[in-house]
Amino acid sequence: MSNLQNRLDDLRRRLRTLPDDPEAVAALEREARALLTDAKNTPHEAAAQALFAELARQSSATSPTAATVRGLLRRARIRIEIAGDDDDVDEAIDILAEALALAPRDPGVIAALQEAAAHNPQAAQRVSDLFARHGVTAPAVPPAAPPPATPEPSEPLPPPPPLPSYPTSSGYPPPERQMQTRAGEAAPARRPPGQGPLYTGPDIEETLSEITQAYYSGDYQQTVDLANRILAQQPGNPTALEYRQKAEDNLIRGIVPDHRIPFEARVSYNRANSLVRAGNYDEAERLYREARDLAERSGILSWKDAEQALLDIQDLALARELLNEGDHLMATDNWAEALRKYEGALRVVPNDPQAEERIDTVRRIQQDADQATVQLSTLSGSLQDQAAQLQNILSILARARQRLPNSQRLAQLLQDANHRLNGIKTQLHDQAQAALMRAGGSSSLEERLALTNDALNLLELAVKLDPGDTEVADALLAARTSASDMQRARQIIERSTALIAQNFDNELAHARSMLASLGDYAQDSRYRTAVGDLLARYVERAESAVEEGNLNEAESWLDALREEPFHILGRRAEVQRLENAIRGQRQRRRFQMAAAGMLIIIFGGLGVALAQPVWYPIINPPPTGTPTNTPTPSDTPTPTSTFTPSSTPSPTSTPTDTVTPSPTVTPSWTVTPSLTPTHTNTPTHTPTPTLTPTPSDTPTITLTPTITPTQQVLCDVFIPGPDAANVRAEPSTASARVGTVPAGSVVPVSGQQIGPDGRLWYLIRFTLGSASITGWVRSDVVRVVNQCPPL
Repeated sequence: MSNLQNRLDDLRRRLRTLPDDPEAVAALEREARALLTDAKNTPHEAAAQALFAELARQSSATSPTAATVRGLLRRARIRIEIAGDDDDVDEAIDILAEALALAPRDPGVIAALQEAAAHNPQAAQRVSDLFARHGVTAPAVPPAAPPPATPEPSEPLPPPPPLPSYPTSSGYPPPERQMQTRAGEAAPARRPPGQGPLYTGPDIEETLSEITQAYYSGDYQQTVDLANRILAQQPGNPTALEYRQKAEDNLIRGIVPDHRIPFEARVSYNRANSLVRAGNYDEAERLYREARDLAERSGILSWKDAEQALLDIQDLALARELLNEGDHLMATDNWAEALRKYEGALRVVPNDPQAEERIDTVRRIQQDADQATVQLSTLSGSLQDQAAQLQNILSILARARQRLPNSQRLAQLLQDANHRLNGIKTQLHDQAQAALMRAGGSSSLEERLALTNDALNLLELAVKLDPGDTEVADALLAARTSASDMQRARQIIERSTALIAQNFDNELAHARSMLASLGDYAQDSRYRTAVGDLLARYVERAESAVEEGNLNEAESWLDALREEPFHILGRRAEVQRLENAIRGQRQRRRFQMAAAGMLIIIFGGLGVALAQPVWYPIINPPPTGTPTNTPTPSDTPTPTSTFTPSSTPSPTSTPTDTVTPSPTVTPSWTVTPSLTPTHTNTPTHTPTPTLTPTPSDTPTITLTPTITPTQQVLCDVFIPGPDAANVRAEPSTASARVGTVPAGSVVPVSGQQIGPDGRLWYLIRFTLGSASITGWVRSDVVRVVNQCPPL
């Protein structure tokens, strides 16, 4: 017993100073395993098991200390790999200093410190101080292994291969030795591996069944014991060897079956997994440690899943730290270093969506910023091309600022692009104004329109570049209005030319009114040509009227030639010749009328003198009392004919009934002998009753106003304009003009007649101000609104 206690104390002392040499660790494990076997069924068995578990936990990569060192070493290596400046190297050395305090002789930590020391002298000094503080001697570079020597032909042949050896467990003799002892052989026999003298026992099959059950139930120590028992009876048994090897490996690695983990530890472990998915790494790490502690209290000294989860959570925390650092660098527009941080986070946690998203964002921002910078520095071409390039740059920068709105670098690029844009906008505005000035000084309508369209395109581009500039917007509106007016003027000239070619009076009047509205384009060659053609048509009309002797019509054509748009052509010889012809015709007519008047006066005087016996008694009748003149009152009933339209003719019939006294002469028929009664009929010739209707003449006078207001309206006509229509006293152009009808007026027609010139004339009556005008207008200067009845 004292021997077992001494071995336990010695092994515990050596465990406290466990070296980093793997061979020394393996030797210590073999001694601990042998001690565990010897302490079976003794009071020291529990102490031996605890010591073996502690050794397995410290030497295993999944122990808490090893896991912490591993996480720190990984974080430091990532810092060194993504080191963009001295700060990353310093932070890596700080992490490695913490790992070196936990494992002073860990070769990985020492190698990582040497790698960090190679970056700069300051880092090398810090690493040297750390090695001196912890008593670490930096390993030298191992010498190169010499090449193997080739055997000389004269050397003897190599010895035969040794006998096969079987894996054994501490505290048990090797199986081959047992085989040699039982067989009583002086020298080891040469047999194939895995074959030897097999000893059968009644409990071999039962023990193999127990070893299988113990292994799958997670009792790895019992599995080792059962395997050693079988191998003691049957050395080289492959089943026992395999189960013993796997059980020992699981004991060293800390593998525990799930059914042996306590319920509370499993609950904490599952809750930690949920927190990891939610991103709460600090709380998840606390729950993982809690689950591991609960398992240790239940006798599970090493739980691989919990230890691995703690390593993973450290990786996630490191990745989050790197992401935060990258975000800070992005905020300061240090995109290259931010990309290195994000890539380091992605190496720590592969397929991390947050890291992948940030990497994609920073790469796109870098690409957009580089593209905008290159295009800004290589602007070329015309103003339109430069404006298009700047618009592309602005769209690229707007897209980049959506991903990184607070970037000062992108804001500076945007400011430079806007400055360039304002310069181009100013140049576009100046060029447009120059084009408009050239258009104002040009005499050709087509040239003015082309220059205005060029200015319009420039101003539209300027407004597109800066929609908020009111000055450019007003200039664009004015240019559009001017271009529209020029387009309309060109269309009017083309339409007027077509109307002049038709050579009808209405079309000529319409063409004149259209051309008169284009005074601003009087210098255009096409406009002057159209006005010249229209002047020739008017002169032809006037000359024809002069030849026909219709001076009034010729005068109206000549009056039209004195108005717009013919002023731009000046005083033409044709117009002067026409004026002279009309003036000569009028003088000849006046002379002829004067001569005709003299002749009429002369012959009229002679006629009056010769007819004096006829008209003198009429003027001065002789003084006679003949009652023959008394019947004249009988002629007064003529006004009764005017009563026919009135409703008062019934009283006039009463005087006719007064003739009834005339039959009273019947007595005169009876007194045939005396003629005196017949001679007294004179009163019948002066019927006093017939004079009674004379008072009824007064109603006839009062009824005359009822007849005059009635006016029959045949139809209505419209004065199309643009000039007013002349109203003549008679249906002829030779008659006097009694007034004009304004353009755009609608007047009623009360009569129609064919004039001497063979044209249709309308009798109209309208009121102009306080005057009422009645006269005749020609049908070709008006437009019938509703159909007039046939003439």
